[in-house]
Amino acid sequence: MKKLKHIYILLCLQILLCICGFDSMINLAEGARPELAIDTTEPRIYKMIKKTKEYIINQQNEDGGWSLLPGGESDVEITALAIWALIEADWGTGSRIIRRGVRYLRNSQREDGSWNDNTAHTIFALIALTKANTDPEARFDGLSWIKKAQNRSGSWGRKGNSTGQVLYTSATLVGLKYLGFNHRSFDSLLPGMEWLENFEQRNREGYWNLPGGTQSDIYITAWALQGLLPVYDVDTQIAWLKQFQKTDGGFPRFPGKESDPEVTATVIMALAANQDPLNTRRVAINYLTKVQAADGSFISKIPIEINSPQANLQTTCMVLIAVHSKTDGKP
Repeated sequence: MKKLKHIYILLCLQILLCICGFDSMINLAEGARPELAIDTTEPRIYKMIKKTKEYIINQQNEDGGWSLLPGGESDVEITALAIWALIEADWGTGSRIIRRGVRYLRNSQREDGSWNDNTAHTIFALIALTKANTDPEARFDGLSWIKKAQNRSGSWGRKGNSTGQVLYTSATLVGLKYLGFNHRSFDSLLPGMEWLENFEQRNREGYWNLPGGTQSDIYITAWALQGLLPVYDVDTQIAWLKQFQKTDGGFPRFPGKESDPEVTATVIMALAANQDPLNTRRVAINYLTKVQAADGSFISKIPIEINSPQANLQTTCMVLIAVHSKTDGKP
């Protein structure tokens, strides 16, 4: 009987230890949950990227192009941005979606090599075709036009050889870098950078704005800084940009204003190009995941064609491009 009693006691102890061990495992797992919560933005980011791609794809017109606003006529610039954004997000270059978009761009190129005699349209179209790895002759003609369109001052305007503007010069410089050129391999780059860096193109604070403006423009400055890298040291200007990140994680166009998705996307691109640490960009991207519309679009009033904040393809594409910005020195 004593032996049975001892066996009974041992069994009870073993059961008790098992129960305690099970409780400990539960407590350990529960204790691990907060650590896992640190990464809760990751699934949101992936969900945001998926919804953004779906929105862009669903807005493609029958002619293969995309319009600024849903249901509108196809536009070269928006089509180029859509192709660029989808390929950055790993959409296959041989897919029907991309092929149709490329065909639209190919059919829209003018005999002089430009798209609409517009530097932004032309440089973005060149990026799209390069990303799609297609139409080398069209790309050569477009690049030749970009060189001819540059002013003697080094700047670019909206049209070929028109008055130089900060935004068009910046976009062209950024585009040339996305095409794989640097100031040593493409002789148009350095004069453009020198013009952009000159204090004559800046306001009294030392930052950039649209023609006729005086207030420092965070959006325009973010584009300009991308154009100046990596030749010029812009750490001071990058620090200036970062101070305007709002509590929601986004960036406004002007100090004291509300955050805007397209401004935020452009700042993310500038920070990535400057190899800035990831934290600021991660918070900014988290903001983008929160302000995305249910249909996958993003709302902004940055496009010059609209007067009030609206869901539009330009902003939506720029967000997708920004999220995939690289910091390895290669756009």
